Amino acid sequence: MRYYFDTQDDFLALSDTEGTEYASLEVATREAIITATAIARDVFTAKGSQVTVTVRTEDSALFEMTIRMARKELR
Repeated sequence: MRYYFDTQDDFLALSDTEGTEYASLEVATREAIITATAIARDVFTAKGSQVTVTVRTEDSALFEMTIRMARKELR
């Protein structure tokens, strides 16, 4: 099945127009985790605070994965 990964962060929103074939939703979920964490590293380094990946098929959205980071000074 073809899955699409739309991404949104503090700086940019992108809609996946090509999609990628994955054998199952489980495999697509693992790829969404890899995608979200890779983007989060760059966003957080640039002082952003949130990344959301929406996984969908051509017909409908399946789930949304959000990573948030907050920094709290302790002194």
